[in-house]
Amino acid sequence: MTNSQKIKDVLVQIKIDAQTIDPDSNTIENHDLILIGEKFNKIDSIEFCHSLKEIHEIDISYADLLNIIPIVCNALNMKNEPAFFGEDTSKLAGYYIELF
Repeated sequence: MTNSQKIKDVLVQIKIDAQTIDPDSNTIENHDLILIGEKFNKIDSIEFCHSLKEIHEIDISYADLLNIIPIVCNALNMKNEPAFFGEDTSKLAGYYIELF
């Protein structure tokens, strides 16, 4: 199974878990992630990368993950919002992934 497929599977599971957690909680402990956003339906790509490595044992660099996120999110009909460093909009810092 490719890293892309593994990451898709993890995102689907995170989405399911995020939709079924206690509404007063903003953490998904079994993925070691904090939900962000107005509806607590987004995750940050930096934390997601940590979760992939430490919890799901998927060996991927952050740079490689940044390349995969738009493709995987598109395949899963999930939105992703790029985040940039300061005023330099040419330098991608990461993504916010909208789970639902």
